[in-house]
Amino acid sequence: MKKKLTAILLAVFLVTGLAGCGSKVPAGTVATVNGVAISQEELDANFNQFMQMYEAYGVDTSDETLQINLRNSLLESLIVQELIVQEAENREITVSDEDVNAYIQSVKDSYGDADAYVKVLEENGYTEASYAEAVREQMVIELFRDDLVNHPEVVDVAKARHILVATEEEALDVIAQLDKGADFAALAQDISTDMGSAVDGGDLGYFALNGDTTSKMVTEFSDAVRAQEIGVHSSAPVQSQFGYHIILVEDRELEVDLLSNPEKYSAVLQGIYNSGLDNLAMTLMENAEIEVLIDTTTMESAK
Repeated sequence: MKKKLTAILLAVFLVTGLAGCGSKVPAGTVATVNGVAISQEELDANFNQFMQMYEAYGVDTSDETLQINLRNSLLESLIVQELIVQEAENREITVSDEDVNAYIQSVKDSYGDADAYVKVLEENGYTEASYAEAVREQMVIELFRDDLVNHPEVVDVAKARHILVATEEEALDVIAQLDKGADFAALAQDISTDMGSAVDGGDLGYFALNGDTTSKMVTEFSDAVRAQEIGVHSSAPVQSQFGYHIILVEDRELEVDLLSNPEKYSAVLQGIYNSGLDNLAMTLMENAEIEVLIDTTTMESAK
């Protein structure tokens, strides 16, 4: 039974948050996100749970570098999650007390013994109140994720194929073969180093060219797709961090309502569902006021 409840706790512990109070920072604050405090207690609870999980898998947790990297990674996650929760509030995405209480009651019922339930909460660094807040925020985040797909932003999309090779010389040779009439899909299958798309003749399907919530190609690739004539392969290699691309743009559409044809744009919508909140958080971070109040090079606690 303990493992069952602990799994539920692990599913929500990264989204707990404490309300800040303007410019006054509570004691023991490790970071603030637009004035909202993330507490040392909250970070410690997350850290201790991960350390327990590492130890259960036989990881040597005595290494201070491991501890620092884990603590910093968890702090970054808490900052991102706080940004998401704040944006959900701005969009008036809320969860009722009844829904929160119903979920918590189901957890209590599954555990059977109320005292045992409270004990496990305490062992994982929670009070009943802080766990209820964690549950609420997790439920809000799930609603927010659904909302991003049910009301997707209007974006530009394209459908393209590409052949990826390691050197510019190889790319120029591919272009020369295409200029002489070689089949693009067949070449992609034979020589493209992008194994995920090579099997489909370099087909990347539909993907977004812009948007705050969409998952996009690297900038060099997207810029080339925007500029390139439809139905014609690249006349010059397109270099990115992955190598050299030869691109064939098959379709390009501007200001698309993705729900106008969800099957056609399913990959874009799936990307929004899987990564939309993280993508949005990166955009929000650019304009957020974030202050880290601990030394990220040591394991010292906040004052």
